[in-house]
Amino acid sequence: WIDRGGTFTDVVAKRPDGTVETRKFLSENPEVYRDAALQGIRSFLELGTNDAIPGDQIEAVKMGTTVATNALLERKGERTLLVTN
Repeated sequence: WIDRGGTFTDVVAKRPDGTVETRKFLSENPEVYRDAALQGIRSFLELGTNDAIPGDQIEAVKMGTTVATNALLERKGERTLLVTN
């Protein structure tokens, strides 16, 4: 599970043996990695920053974010219109 926030991205992994681990990354850290969520996945798989992520070792990725919600609540960002039918 991945929660991308404005400051930190939290990553939770459940290993094949059932143990659960958590790690925290700066959401923006371009000197070290391009994307915090992908770096979190690589970290759990013990891969380097530019190594390809082997999809066959991952059962599922579930991701949420508070960035858009916070922008709406704080009335920041571009004006947006939601149209439904």
